Amino acid sequence: MSLIEITPEISYLPSVENPLSSDVVFIKPEGSDITWIFDTGTCGEAANLINQIEGKKNIVISHFHPDHILNLLKVKYDKLYVTKYTKKYTRAGEIVEGEESFADGIKLYPIPSSHSKGSLVLEYKDYAFLGDATYCHFRLSAREYNVQLLEQMIKKMEEIQAPNFCLSHDKGFVQPKESVLRIYRKILARRKAGNPTINVNDFFNEDGGVKESEDALGNNAKVKI
Repeated sequence: MSLIEITPEISYLPSVENPLSSDVVFIKPEGSDITWIFDTGTCGEAANLINQIEGKKNIVISHFHPDHILNLLKVKYDKLYVTKYTKKYTRAGEIVEGEESFADGIKLYPIPSSHSKGSLVLEYKDYAFLGDATYCHFRLSAREYNVQLLEQMIKKMEEIQAPNFCLSHDKGFVQPKESVLRIYRKILARRKAGNPTINVNDFFNEDGGVKESEDALGNNAKVKI
């Protein structure tokens, strides 16, 4: 699979299902001697691309799930940025606890998530890379959002300046911020008093794909949740 260019500074290797491997993002800010890499994936192609990059390489890990971090064992890099929770699994990296801004325009900050503890966002110019942060939690046969975490996630998403959100594993990798927010506000509106979670099983088809339904999602867009 080939790299897909978003802008002359940003490209990504799309996620794959077998082996399950996240999207891997490459950002080379103009005038910078650093290439920033968001997630490493698991597939050999991703590892090869990372190792072929010349010059300094900084890796940012969105969260600790294997499909986002396994290639760390196969690649060389200069700096690694993770959250405190993710470091329990990587056993390496500088911990990001609040917003960190870099001279080349890169910003890193944690985001609350029902999907995974210790989720991290990378923002650069018009794009915010959220990894799997917006997705639900799987518990037995239930797909759920924690109401408190969902509220906090939406608030953080509203504060993000970038007009485009990039969601890992989604065929629509780059999506307008407001379209994504509309979906999660619709989900939050389903909360019920006294229930700490929101079940979203009905948003899915039998094959596990997300339904294209204006009633379910609010904007007739197919988006992973």
